[in-house]
Amino acid sequence: MEQNIMIKIYDWSKTSAKDKSRIMSRSQADMESIVGYVGGIIKEVRKDGDKALVKYTKKFDDPKFTAKMIKVSKEDIAQAYKDTDPKVVAIMRDQIKISSIYAKTEASKQPADWSIETTPGVVTGMRLIPVDSVGLYVPAGKAPLPVVAQILVVAAKAAGVKRIVVCFPPTGALAEIIVSADLAGADEIYRMGGVQAIAALTYGTETVKPVNFIAGPGNPYVQAAKLQVFGKVGVDMLSGPSEALILADKRANPAYLAADILARCEHGSDSAGVVVTDSMEIAKQTFAEVKRQAPMLKRQKYVQDALTNFSAIIVVKSLQNMIDFANDYSAEHLEVQVENAQALLPKLRNAGTIFLGDFAPVAVGDYASGTNHCLPTGVAPKFSSPVGARMFLKGSGYQYLTKDGLKTLKPIVETLSDVEGLDAHKRSVQIRFEK
Repeated sequence: MEQNIMIKIYDWSKTSAKDKSRIMSRSQADMESIVGYVGGIIKEVRKDGDKALVKYTKKFDDPKFTAKMIKVSKEDIAQAYKDTDPKVVAIMRDQIKISSIYAKTEASKQPADWSIETTPGVVTGMRLIPVDSVGLYVPAGKAPLPVVAQILVVAAKAAGVKRIVVCFPPTGALAEIIVSADLAGADEIYRMGGVQAIAALTYGTETVKPVNFIAGPGNPYVQAAKLQVFGKVGVDMLSGPSEALILADKRANPAYLAADILARCEHGSDSAGVVVTDSMEIAKQTFAEVKRQAPMLKRQKYVQDALTNFSAIIVVKSLQNMIDFANDYSAEHLEVQVENAQALLPKLRNAGTIFLGDFAPVAVGDYASGTNHCLPTGVAPKFSSPVGARMFLKGSGYQYLTKDGLKTLKPIVETLSDVEGLDAHKRSVQIRFEK
């Protein structure tokens, strides 16, 4: 098995442009090639509703699927609890408590309403209100992800969303997803996945009422569908394969580094685990640990390819080089296993979420610490944020003017409306001062 371990060590100053491009770009889905196919499914669901939803669910997930199976009933939920290990249910409850504390605190930090009098008689402000309804997509292809269900629901719940819908592809019974969504407070749960689910959430079917906002990870087809329906609904972000960048100095533990690389690789062949260090000795020891640990893992078909395709152990000259690399790479998950890791936090600008210290592996964020693990990937952390309570809040600006306040602003409106050639705008102010 060891001869199949293909992760490589790169001296970054001597690495070829081709290898640098592959490592920095990692797996970026080619959505252009599937736009037409995705659009066709969306159009069909929009036209034929449940009929199309059932058709594609039979094709991709369950050949025996029927329209009666689309919505998860109260009886289905009760059965899901019976089919789930009570210890798992208890752990889910504990985790939801932790993530709820985080999400509610995040929501409380958002300014619900603020205003300022910019000039006498002119009061302007902003108020934040939750979207009316959200559709939360939970993947279940390579592996069922019940934690995604609860982490999304908890965030929407903390924001105050009135109608929270969860859906998942029925690739199996998946009782844990149903239980997780129910425990977190979902209002409706549906068995539907893929492009057809995004279409149903957007346009509605006989069974599914449409929503205002869609969030949650998914494969390139799901992401392409979200991109196509954006504008009709809001969407969270476009997420790609899982990735982690790990900054390590000479005192880092190579066994930890290797384990964290492999934790990303088991997600899929297109995932990436990358270590950046200023120590060639740590690089070599980490390579040896990857070779030792990899054969122990169950998901070999993913691990081997991910190590070969987009994972790497990179050696740079200094801690500052490591920081610069991290900000350029812009990772979904960024681990900082260096001395005094917290001191680096102000210098790290681009990451979906950051794990500080030797005892903060990504798995803690995935399952236990309470932060949301639905994160931007690829270059997206340079301009977007994790899913959270604030994502489900929208702003409405407002203004209140007295007549004296409007009089103060009247010359500005008159002048600028003339510049833009919009005389009706100017007239709407002037008419208020006519006798």
